[in-house]
Amino acid sequence: MKPRIVLSSCQSIFKNLACEELFSTEALAPVLFLYQNSRTIVIGRNQNAWKEIHVDRVKEDRIDLCRRKSGGGAVYQDLGNVCFSFINPRSSNEYKALNNSVVLRALRVLDVDGETSGRNDIIVDGKKVSGSAYKIEHRDKELHTVHHGTMLVSTDFKALTKYLNPSKAKLESKGVKSVSSRVANLTDFESGITTAGFLKAMVKSYIKEYPDAEVVQLEGIPPQAQSRAHEMQNWEWVYGESPQFTHSLETRFIWGIFDINFNISEGKISKVKIFSDCLIPEFVDFVEKNLLNQKYEIETLNTLKSSCPEAFLPMFEDVIHWLNSNL
Repeated sequence: MKPRIVLSSCQSIFKNLACEELFSTEALAPVLFLYQNSRTIVIGRNQNAWKEIHVDRVKEDRIDLCRRKSGGGAVYQDLGNVCFSFINPRSSNEYKALNNSVVLRALRVLDVDGETSGRNDIIVDGKKVSGSAYKIEHRDKELHTVHHGTMLVSTDFKALTKYLNPSKAKLESKGVKSVSSRVANLTDFESGITTAGFLKAMVKSYIKEYPDAEVVQLEGIPPQAQSRAHEMQNWEWVYGESPQFTHSLETRFIWGIFDINFNISEGKISKVKIFSDCLIPEFVDFVEKNLLNQKYEIETLNTLKSSCPEAFLPMFEDVIHWLNSNL
């Protein structure tokens, strides 16, 4: 098979990553997969969703949250961002340098001088414009790699601070943390650059490396990728795969101090202990008993509200309102 450049018209992170997995499995020659996603947050395979993002804001604004199979940190994507995936069957140990050279050459086409930095980044004038993550497999004694990354062209940076890197009081997790970087859009260096322009530059640069590469326009996704796209949206994968962690929160209501301590395993509350000087200890017992083994999300509290004794409702609503911005 000839090398291919696959351009996706789909804007769903789940469908695009499902296609990437399919291409990775089937590829017999190098593939460059280029796509864009509507507003999305992607976290790494070993990251804690609650540690990395403002879960309440993400759900309220209907931002897609996706956990990828590769490592790396949390990233925000929108249509001002371009994603690229280099699929390299039978690759050499120099695959990173080769792939990065394609991206850097594409930037030069756009009159931007970039350079690699650290293990995963491409920077321009000291600011990060691109980050990458990797999947590496050994198949039949040969190296098979998937190198996927993002290029910030005109991404909404206000969304980065709105959705990413929350401050979680006393949340301790063994998951991998994201590393803060000084980031910039390509439009900060050349105002006329567009995502369409960067896509064209990537195609041109890849053909420079692989002159016989054919360009394929992907409309929709192959049937073989549909089931995987659906699986990637499951709560058990997105949240349940978060590493075990503990979370302790404390506040004072007019009816007393409420100090709640969670142990979370597979996204569910495996242990809960509440310390309180509330004059109605039965309310504390009700919350402890009914939170155990439930999903660690605010919807759990909203569901429990229907079974809450009427005498406890004012206090329970206080707790819901408080935890809504802290879980």
